[in-house]
Amino acid sequence: MPGTRRYVIPLVIVFLLVGVIWAVIAVQGVEPRLGLDLRGGSSVTFVPTNPRGGEPTKEQLDTTVDIIRNRVNSKGVAESEVSVEGGNIVVSIPNVPNPDEVIAAVGTTAQLQFRPVKEIVGPSDPRYKQDPFKAIDCAKSETYQNKDVPDKDVILCARDQAGQLRPEANAPKLLMGPVALGGTDIASARPQLQQTGQGGVTTGQWETQLNFNGRGGNKFQQLTGKAACNPENDPKRQIAITLDAVVINYPPVASDVQCNQGISGGSAVITGQTQAEAENLAPLISSGALPLKLDPQSRTTVSATLGADSLHAGLVGGAVGLALVFLYVLLYYRGLGLVAWVGLAIAAALNVGMVILMGEWIGFTLTLAGIAGLIVAVGISADTYVVFFERLKDEVREGKTLRTSVDRGWQRSFHTLVSANSVSFMAALILYLLAIGPVRGFAFTLGLATLIDFFAAWFFARPAVSLLTRLRLFQEGRFVGIRAAV
Repeated sequence: MPGTRRYVIPLVIVFLLVGVIWAVIAVQGVEPRLGLDLRGGSSVTFVPTNPRGGEPTKEQLDTTVDIIRNRVNSKGVAESEVSVEGGNIVVSIPNVPNPDEVIAAVGTTAQLQFRPVKEIVGPSDPRYKQDPFKAIDCAKSETYQNKDVPDKDVILCARDQAGQLRPEANAPKLLMGPVALGGTDIASARPQLQQTGQGGVTTGQWETQLNFNGRGGNKFQQLTGKAACNPENDPKRQIAITLDAVVINYPPVASDVQCNQGISGGSAVITGQTQAEAENLAPLISSGALPLKLDPQSRTTVSATLGADSLHAGLVGGAVGLALVFLYVLLYYRGLGLVAWVGLAIAAALNVGMVILMGEWIGFTLTLAGIAGLIVAVGISADTYVVFFERLKDEVREGKTLRTSVDRGWQRSFHTLVSANSVSFMAALILYLLAIGPVRGFAFTLGLATLIDFFAAWFFARPAVSLLTRLRLFQEGRFVGIRAAV
């Protein structure tokens, strides 16, 4: 019994690990995250243009891709694919409840600015259609690049009464001074429910909390301090907050703010928002403004049915491959083939279980390419057992007993297994670092399966074979597929 303990403990560890992983999956009801090619979704192609003229630079494209990826991820969309193809930017998102909202957030310029208000003209004011206000048509959604100069006065349209972040025909027009601070002065933004002063009771109204960086906090204090020097009913006491050519809010500075002292603390709130507005605005501000203008060119949709068919085909292919491997090792290695059976089943259980849990823990999404990586891993796992068993045969041919051959065969095959798995893992790692899109999913699952294969070989293959060869039945060569060698 003491001699077998060193073989029993690793087997207990590996079976316990498999049981814990699948118990967590069953208890928590975790399901795998499926990518665009398996669950369906949308793919939109945007044509980028440089607002300053000329062709978009590589730096501008890379920055745009990073910002878009951050925006999509902030919506809780897993395994989005953002890439540059032929000078266009292609955004692919899995089937989500609000694809139009996500796609709209992708193309928003999100240029946030704070300006001092000089004058407000409503639709009933005679000056609304007179110079200089008549030059601005609130029914047209024009961009900042067409009519905004940061260091000069500008007239822009406020949002409509329904709270939509877009110009409307009868929106108020605001004459504002130069930009006092912009999006680069904001460190973070988050949506939150507005609270009353006593007890922190929510009012049911939503707002966006802004936190400025050091420079932005000083600018905001100077801006509000100067505005506080005006009477309470004077439009000059108001601060306009603009987003992409639309004044989304122009609140007055509170009456308790002292002239030339302003609001300190490095934070501010944008009030008067709906929940959807606050939740959409905060990630746009946090991710930053796009350096390029994006015009949607085409949109394609992958149906969930097509994704389900792809998933079914992938699973069938994996099952057929596993069955053929099972048949081969059983016919060729007999009793040792049963060890390979259980070992492959353990590796498969660990691979699939870890993929499902990583989808829940780190947002990893399984794609058709990822399934291909798992299927390729079946061959890697089978090679591990073939190398071990063939080395075991060589030891028996040299005249050693079956029990003695197990330890020596494992020692001599171990270096081969380390080299083979190291090469496979390094290839998967390099592919993951250099590739983009679905290829990274293939590389990730291949690398994960390689590590799991090595773990399963160490904790299962050698201990299982060592214990079986101690049984009298397995002392006969014909039961372990090496009768000729014996």
